[in-house]
Amino acid sequence: MIVEQLSLVDFRNYAAVDVALGAGANVFVGRNGQGKTNLAEAIGFFATLGSHRVSQDAPMVRDGADAAVVRMRLAYGERRVLLEAQVNRTGSNKARVNGAGVKTAELPRYAQVVLFAPEDLQIVRADPSARRRFADQLLIQRAPRMAGVLADYDRVVKQRTALLKSARARGIRGDALSTLDVWNDKLVQLGTEVIRARLALAADLAGPVA
Repeated sequence: MIVEQLSLVDFRNYAAVDVALGAGANVFVGRNGQGKTNLAEAIGFFATLGSHRVSQDAPMVRDGADAAVVRMRLAYGERRVLLEAQVNRTGSNKARVNGAGVKTAELPRYAQVVLFAPEDLQIVRADPSARRRFADQLLIQRAPRMAGVLADYDRVVKQRTALLKSARARGIRGDALSTLDVWNDKLVQLGTEVIRARLALAADLAGPVA
């Protein structure tokens, strides 16, 4: 897989930019704060559906814009694939492959990226949430369908929490909510799948890490 072209609109500090890349090493040279890392971040987004620098999508959208658009043309020998992602400041992101709308979870199937950055030190220096985030990005690389599982898990956690807060505000006990069991069952189902995937990943990493 070779990245041939990268186009950004309202991504980070770029109002618009088109970058042509060649096979082999490509080096970006410039002063601090010019946006060199932003280019690598944009490429990495297609592989993990997230940023290696922040946990939310909003910081990737240029100030004053509601959404950023990232396009990347990949070469697989003679075959060309055009990936496109619309990163929204709020709400769900959108994706296209060769002009056809797809679920964003489909994008990592086409982009295999290994990214090294100074932020990687947070894996060992920061709190456990940084390590979980790193592990989840690896899960998506190994099995792109996990992007949907992780997104569903986060959605269920938020909706279950909102339900409990609403009940507490109305003076209703959680065990009196008829819908709580539904959210609990879904939380257990998705959480179990995430935990099993993380355990399998940890087992596979144990040898090389040791």
